[in-house]
Amino acid sequence: MLFLFQDPLGDDHGLGYLYPQAALYREAGEGFADLLALAGEARDGKLVLRVRLARYPNPLGGPLGFSLATVVLHLDTAFGGEEELLPGLRTPKGEGWEVAYLLTGFGAEERTPGGEKRAVPARKAGEWVEVETPLSPGPYGYYGAVGLFDPFAPWYLRPVSPQGGPWTLMAPPGSPPAVDLLAQDPKAQAEAYQSGVLRPMRKGGFPLRRESLVAFALGFLSLGLAFLLRR
Repeated sequence: MLFLFQDPLGDDHGLGYLYPQAALYREAGEGFADLLALAGEARDGKLVLRVRLARYPNPLGGPLGFSLATVVLHLDTAFGGEEELLPGLRTPKGEGWEVAYLLTGFGAEERTPGGEKRAVPARKAGEWVEVETPLSPGPYGYYGAVGLFDPFAPWYLRPVSPQGGPWTLMAPPGSPPAVDLLAQDPKAQAEAYQSGVLRPMRKGGFPLRRESLVAFALGFLSLGLAFLLRR
């Protein structure tokens, strides 16, 4: 295992979101859009992403064993990148994403900021759902969001509105169409909803910033010059 990021149980209501009123959601109960963990493994030199949800009801018969949730994973793999994650949700400055993976009960999809998309392998493995990526493992940043599955929406996420409805989440204007965000604790998630900025999860907690690398390089150069001057 390369990393394991855990998310609190029972925080799948955004900032007081109300779920759609259709009978489908009332009968499904709680927890089907509650993200518990994101993990990464290296297999045959490639990165495999593993997602754990609290529950997997499957009233629509999704082949992966669930059908009401959509998981969106954005990866920060290089400097710069696209800073809009979802409507109403952004990355911190300079920590944009280069590739995203959408996971539903009907399959997985890789997307780029330019709009390109292609199917990628996915499977259910016990209480986890796995997505095979073509990426080599690396020191990436990970953004995670879970919403309600909508096959016709751009990110397969049901929209929000102040009034809500049978198939619409009730939430304040401008809220992201996600009921749970990958965050270390409820406070961090609340801050992301309030500010509209979601911080990435990174192994070890150290951000990969251009400024950090420049500072390291300058420090190394200073040590080298000091050594030469002493000689």
